[in-house]
Amino acid sequence: MAPRILVPVVLAAALLAVAPRLATPKDETPTTIDAKAELSAMTWLAGTWSGSIWGGTFTAYYSTPEGGKVLSYSKLEREGKTAFHEFELFEVTGDKLFLRPHPGGKPAASFELTAVSKDDKSATFENPKNDFPTRLVYHRVADDRLVITLDDPHGDTKKVETFDLKRMP
Repeated sequence: MAPRILVPVVLAAALLAVAPRLATPKDETPTTIDAKAELSAMTWLAGTWSGSIWGGTFTAYYSTPEGGKVLSYSKLEREGKTAFHEFELFEVTGDKLFLRPHPGGKPAASFELTAVSKDDKSATFENPKNDFPTRLVYHRVADDRLVITLDDPHGDTKKVETFDLKRMP
């Protein structure tokens, strides 16, 4: 009788040992993010992107990461006038990668890189203490398409803003 009981116990133990590896995504964010390497890999963000949002045309320009920073500027045009503009700086400070937005040209709260997927070409930046958004996700969903999602998983609002942008020549 002992051998019959032992087989299921050994099989269950083996499955429990392997299950965490089976359930882990192949491109899981490492516990420690190598900020400099992740910034250098953000070449997928570079370019000019444009789409319709907020009743106008939103255009964003992202530099390559050469020199240790990604610089960005964006503007919203409505009826031939700039209705909004923002500068962004992606930079490493210490051992962390930060997104530092400057809406209207003025410094705002910084967001820390918390997740990255090289396979999916995405980067997630968060600041749970910010009012809105508390999370920004940049995701290159196709060669000619960038989706930026602003949301608030750390706060009380269920507000979500999505910038669905196409690559411009």
